[in-house]
Amino acid sequence: PRTDAGDVIVTGTFDQWSKSTHLKRTPTGFETSIKVPWSEKVIYKFVVDGRWVTSGDQPTERDGSGNLNHVYFSPSKP
Repeated sequence: PRTDAGDVIVTGTFDQWSKSTHLKRTPTGFETSIKVPWSEKVIYKFVVDGRWVTSGDQPTERDGSGNLNHVYFSPSKP
């Protein structure tokens, strides 16, 4: 997300799209940590100052409704 944003949230299948995880501002942008199950496909998106957005540097895919979301495949349990 852009570094001049006031409020950045990440939400997705990991929190049932409830907008529960606010990112913390750092000198280089925003960050947070989220626990997700092993070997799981996680769909997520950012909400930046109230607008749903994707970031160009992370993988995306379209859902059944045509919405563009990020996708993350968590690793298998070691």
